[in-house]
Amino acid sequence: MRRRVGPSTVIAVLVVGACALTATPASGASDGATTTAPTTAPPTTTSATNGGGVRGVTGTTITIGGFGQVGRYPGADVGAKARFKRANDGGGVNGRTFNYLGMRDDLGIAKVNADLANTYVQQDNVFAVVPVVTPDLGAAETLVKNQVPYFGWAVSSNFCGNQWGFSFTGCMFPPDAATTSNAWATLVRKNLGAKSSPTAVILTENTDSGKYFATALDASVKSAGFTVLSSASSLPVPAVNDYDALARQILGSNNGGAPDAVFVNAGYANVAQVRQAVRNAGYDGVFTNTVEYESSLVASSTGSFVFSPTAAVESAPTNPAMAQLVADVRAVAPDQPIDQSVIAGYWSADLFINAVERAGKRLTAESLVTKANTKFTYSVTGTVGPVKFPGAHNEPAACGTLVQSTGTVYNVAEPYACGKVVSTKA
Repeated sequence: MRRRVGPSTVIAVLVVGACALTATPASGASDGATTTAPTTAPPTTTSATNGGGVRGVTGTTITIGGFGQVGRYPGADVGAKARFKRANDGGGVNGRTFNYLGMRDDLGIAKVNADLANTYVQQDNVFAVVPVVTPDLGAAETLVKNQVPYFGWAVSSNFCGNQWGFSFTGCMFPPDAATTSNAWATLVRKNLGAKSSPTAVILTENTDSGKYFATALDASVKSAGFTVLSSASSLPVPAVNDYDALARQILGSNNGGAPDAVFVNAGYANVAQVRQAVRNAGYDGVFTNTVEYESSLVASSTGSFVFSPTAAVESAPTNPAMAQLVADVRAVAPDQPIDQSVIAGYWSADLFINAVERAGKRLTAESLVTKANTKFTYSVTGTVGPVKFPGAHNEPAACGTLVQSTGTVYNVAEPYACGKVVSTKA
């Protein structure tokens, strides 16, 4: 069984790390959990069910449904619904419209989403599962075994290592942390401007996942040109209330002075406690993380720099793709706050739609997976990607955005840009 690994949650006076996303106070993908290792099944058998037809596909429709931790990613369903509606309003793809069954709640529990996967396959006869936004994708084994393609945000490492799981961020948590993206660190480095030889402190949680993140983050921060003063998986789980000693240690880490940046990859409680402690201690450098990009957190996260793996919704006035996303969401849910969960659901659906179009009119699960794994690059200019398959099954996309809270709104501190995939091995 594969060790659970979740999206990076790192705390530091300059956060560089994984992508974040949350609907509860922790708007960062700080989970990426996995308990099962899905079988790598080649696309060789047919995805046929009733009467020898293709499961979930008729001459005029394609049936899909999603699942995820609804309490944490409540907007993912709305994002997917919005994208499928626009596709259907335009006549669908290759003569077929999308019959979207909605997103079912797995509570973030592997056993629950495994059961949902069985229901989707055995009762609902879905062609694919879209979107998948859950920290512990226990369903991967069932989906791969039954040759059901799944598309989503790879906040679980069970998007990695098989040919059936597709994420718009690629494989964010490669096995053994062999590679990582340096996009977060690159954007933070750019934000520091002409400063030479910037320094950074890295903090993660005292868990197996935290140690994984520390390894990946250390490599990415160094590759972006930082001198790492310290990298520690020392944050307690659960978080405690007293980080004053840690704050003093951070502020004296640079030969008695403060680092230029603090990178924190951790759950929201730890991020918030560390942020408050270093600010109270007088730190005015870059504090960065992946979990504080959430409308409910804009006031409490004043000054924080937060990494997102896609373009920010705040870029919509100058970004046609994000403007289209906003318009599509408003068409199905006028009052829906557009956060990272909405964005994740939307781009998961968009990636799937692109794959269906590529597969052609004679659609089967095998034709889709074969085409999607043959020199397929998914990219929306200045917004998401490029994600190149099949390579993206084993390594992350290396792009993103840096936003900063003013206390009332988020501003784009560094627009969407790409870094590179780097090795974590010395």
